[in-house]
Amino acid sequence: MKPVSTLMLGAILLLGCSSEPSSAQPGAMDRLSAYDTIDACLYRETDPVGRQACIGEYRAACETLSDEGETMAGMMMCAGEEYEAWDRWLNEAYRDLRESLPETAVINLREAQRSWMAHRDQDCLFLSSLYAGGSMAGLENASCQTRKTAERAIELMHWDADYPPY
Repeated sequence: MKPVSTLMLGAILLLGCSSEPSSAQPGAMDRLSAYDTIDACLYRETDPVGRQACIGEYRAACETLSDEGETMAGMMMCAGEEYEAWDRWLNEAYRDLRESLPETAVINLREAQRSWMAHRDQDCLFLSSLYAGGSMAGLENASCQTRKTAERAIELMHWDADYPPY
């Protein structure tokens, strides 16, 4: 279970202003998108280890603040929103790294990324299969996909610091 301070911080972030309207009550504050919530966390946490704390922060706050957050549909919605945001961060980190590399390395990066995606998908399929088609199978797959995608995004964001000379 996450410490209350992290959950409360996530709640505060979710209640901030956003370009995405809230479907709650008229006059209620809009909440930050998953992408913007992760952006705020990545700004706050600048090293790769600290940024691991950003994984799941949006989902936890979303599940707490959404009317349906504790239902399976609500948990899947929150997990899906966070996955999409981390996938966007991954694509941006991949693009930035690709632009900094010589052409021969770009080809190898592309192949490495394809292999990583296949490995991620198989790992998550295995983990979700442990629930043998039950309602938790989909949630486990979504959680796994999000976690592994976020971890890869953070790895690529810090590639130049971890693997010189790039």
